[in-house]
Amino acid sequence: MKLSISNIAWKDCDFYHYAKLIKDNGCEGVEIAPSCIWEEPINTSKKEIFEFNKKIKKIGLEIVGLHSLLFTRPDLQLFKNKKNRDQTIKYIFQLIDICSYLEGKQLVFGSPKNRVLHGNNYEKCKSQAADDFYEISEYSKKKNIYFCIEPLGPEDTDFISSMDEGGEFVTRVNHSNFKLHLDTKAIFSTKENPEKIAKKYKNIIQHVHVGDLKLAEPGKINKNHDKVGLALKNINYSKYVSIEMKKNNDEVEASILRSINYVKENYLNI
Repeated sequence: MKLSISNIAWKDCDFYHYAKLIKDNGCEGVEIAPSCIWEEPINTSKKEIFEFNKKIKKIGLEIVGLHSLLFTRPDLQLFKNKKNRDQTIKYIFQLIDICSYLEGKQLVFGSPKNRVLHGNNYEKCKSQAADDFYEISEYSKKKNIYFCIEPLGPEDTDFISSMDEGGEFVTRVNHSNFKLHLDTKAIFSTKENPEKIAKKYKNIIQHVHVGDLKLAEPGKINKNHDKVGLALKNINYSKYVSIEMKKNNDEVEASILRSINYVKENYLNI
């Protein structure tokens, strides 16, 4: 397994200072929440994106991919109406382009506020999303990028609210570039067995987020990370585990360092 961390852990602080910090402490990659860097990512020039990637590579990190895709765009809705649906898909296409410019490997679709059902029939929404995500995955394939569904706990979303449901949905869509994102926060919420989930879906797990409920620092609320780490080790998972936690305003740097050490102990060195 390789270690990365999302920039939401430092958000509006000096990006390159923290990029150097995580590199010096064992991270091989950094995961990008694009709206934490650019006010409107899709309006950013290719030149600026390429320059950003160049600076990150100079530090010695690779950009793992993008997440928190629609955080600043609550207007984009998959299930509200056709106009919103088409706008959302088009926007995701543009984020795939950005990910490609950054040489990232995947986009993680969490975005709970953008997958609200709006009173629509659940099975119809699933059927629509299967079509939508297949279309998005076709575009992703052209860019050599994976599009991943992030199951979230029922307190966060009413669409794909368990890891098992997420795995079944990926199987249903059946596209080579549509994969499952494993989120420890969701596992802790649903109390699913990480060993069973890892074994059942080992062939479609593309990426992993490590964090606690409420996006707290890993290990602060939930204490069973070693079980998730062992489950991943037992399926020979060798891609990235990426720390996803909100910024600790009181001790940004110390919180990042604690998290890196905790994840090393419970995932990489288990």
